[in-house]
Order: sequence, then C-alpha cells, then structure tokens
Amino acid sequence: MKTAKPLRELPPSSAWNEAARRAMVLSIGGFFVPNLLANFGVIPQLHQSFQFMPGVCGAAGVFSMSLALFIARYHHKLIPGIAFGIAGLVLPCSATWFWFRITHPSASAGLLQLCGPAAVASICAWLGLIRWHAGLSELTTGTLAEQLAGDEYGMPKARWEQLTIRVCTVVGLALILLLILGGLRGGR
Repeated sequence: MKTAKPLRELPPSSAWNEAARRAMVLSIGGFFVPNLLANFGVIPQLHQSFQFMPGVCGAAGVFSMSLALFIARYHHKLIPGIAFGIAGLVLPCSATWFWFRITHPSASAGLLQLCGPAAVASICAWLGLIRWHAGLSELTTGTLAEQLAGDEYGMPKARWEQLTIRVCTVVGLALILLLILGGLRGGR
C-alpha cells in the first residue's frame, strides 16, 4: 500500500498541488458552516435573494486561508503564513460586503454580480500566494507554472481510480449546478 509523503518532503510544484487539494477539502466546510450560521441568524445574510452568499464567501476564504497555512508550513514561515491566512479568510467576504454597500444589487442580480467580488478577491489571494511560494522556493513564477503543469504527484494511476475521479467530478458538478439553480429559482 502506497502512503503519501509529508508535505515538507515534496518538491515545490507537488507541494503546491497537494496544498491546494487539501485546501479544497477544507473549503467544503467553509461553504456549509457560514450557510448554517446564516440560516440560524447567527450571521447576517449578505443578499436575501441568493441564500448561498455566506457559503460562497466562506469557501473562498477558507480555501485561501488553508492554502496560505499549508504553504507557510512547507517553507517554515508560520508568522507570515498566519498573516496571509487571515487576509485570505477576510478578503472575499469584505470585498463582497463592500461591493454590496456600493452597488446595492437588486433581487434579480446575476450570479456574476453577486459572486464576482469574492471570485476576484480569491484570484488575487491565489496569485499572491503562488508568487510568495515561488519566491520562497527560489523559482520564477513561470518556472513554477511549468513544473505545476507537469506534476504527477497524487494523480490516480490505476484505471479504477481514474474512473472514480471522473464519476465524482461529474456528480459534484451536477450538485453544484443544482444548488446554483435552486438558489436562483428561490429568489424569484
């Protein structure tokens, strides 16, 4: 039975991909916990016609925070990693809140208008983290991108593993589509 290597023993490209995979798993909780808190009135809903806004912001924030902390642990830079993690957690929700305060989106606002600020904030956090990781790894961003494209660590090798990944991807995308459609229909 193969066991995974500790994150610190991986080359920079494999460490980035593994950190992103781990952060993606944690972002699932970042989606559901804020939605539950918003449904029970603990935190306010950001937009009444789209009930999943706290979850979208939470998932984006938890992903960025987790990625920052995993990369910080890989490079033994915990203090800057905690600072990047806090910024990554707060930035998507703050950007969305600020955008809503300025634009006051209507109940018929599109998905891009509602989720755009969180997406832009997450992309900016991701770009900042990949540049930070490349710099600490003594690589250029271009070199790291080339290594990321060719990285095979953690990819399924056996045919049944590949089939399982494909089936889970299709089911996951279908569920996401159903959630988005349900959220859009609920606002009408």
